[in-house]
Amino acid sequence: MYNNLIENLTEFIQTLENPEKKYHYFPVLSGATFRGNKVELGFSCYAMKCYFMLNQWEKLDLEIKENWVDYINSFQSKNKKFPQSSYIDNVVLNDYETFNLKKGFKNFIKFSVNSMGIKSYELEKQKLDKTIVAETKQAISTLYMVGKKNRIPYLDFPKEEGEIINYLNKFDWSRPWNAGAQFASLCVFVSTQLNENERIRAINYLEKYINNKVDQESGLYFENNLPNSVESINGAMKVLTGFEWLESKIHYPEKIIDYCLNQEPNNEGCDLVDIVYVLNRCGKQTDYKKSEIIDYLNLVEKMVMKHYIKGDGGFSYFIEKSQTHYYGVKISNGLPRADIHGTTLLIWALSLIDDFRTDGQSVFNKIKA
Repeated sequence: MYNNLIENLTEFIQTLENPEKKYHYFPVLSGATFRGNKVELGFSCYAMKCYFMLNQWEKLDLEIKENWVDYINSFQSKNKKFPQSSYIDNVVLNDYETFNLKKGFKNFIKFSVNSMGIKSYELEKQKLDKTIVAETKQAISTLYMVGKKNRIPYLDFPKEEGEIINYLNKFDWSRPWNAGAQFASLCVFVSTQLNENERIRAINYLEKYINNKVDQESGLYFENNLPNSVESINGAMKVLTGFEWLESKIHYPEKIIDYCLNQEPNNEGCDLVDIVYVLNRCGKQTDYKKSEIIDYLNLVEKMVMKHYIKGDGGFSYFIEKSQTHYYGVKISNGLPRADIHGTTLLIWALSLIDDFRTDGQSVFNKIKA
């Protein structure tokens, strides 16, 4: 069913590789910005994930695999502004640190409003800190996917109960998409960077913390009022990716299934893969409404294929429009072309759909977020 598609997707990823710099991938075939063509770390991780999901990783020569792993590990930094041994792409870092009048004015207004206690806005430094954590999490999880590790241990993250509580409480759990992402990052670091005793203890702290965020009526993870469906589902997806690394059970999978099946899928790359991931994981923990889940996933599959750009052989993040930004960096002009992030996400979505329909006998390789 997917044979021709897998071949086309593989060729698309190959065409994105910079002919002058191995393991560096462009975001799109055309319409990239100057900075978009300079971003390296994230797009190389996306390409490696695509190779792995499409069963192409094992076909590469050992030397190519080892050199690619070394390339990703070359981004580990000693920059003292950030947690030690973080993975940092200097193009992304410089984009945040480059001053412009509009950005500076907006940040000043937000700081002033925060100081008056009127509202709490996220400042540029906070966005940058989250971006570095997200890039580090992605690099480490990508390396572990192919059976490799980060070269230098990454240990500058909360491990003790009080530290974990204080760290996760800094985020607004009425907006669980962001807060859940920070929880998920901690789960990856705890699962991959600690010794067995430290890991068991930290997992217990993380599970204890998230127990207080689960809504017993919907099964979702948030505080205060139930957020909108996109925020709720994408937030649950982040929490559940953390659970996958911790090997923790989902609290109320049947309730989450009911909630998801009652929602209209949103037709953007992240939103499509997130609802598919949530249904896949919940549906694997229970036999509840298996046939309804499959029917829903079949519908989502058709939506995924609307993102396929036949002339490129890949997927666009938006329908007939490539992704324009990567962590705040403008990477493309949004032409009707396939892009590396949309392709990565929607291959993942198809792999999860196929995995659920075939009861684990998918033609794709599975990955962890």
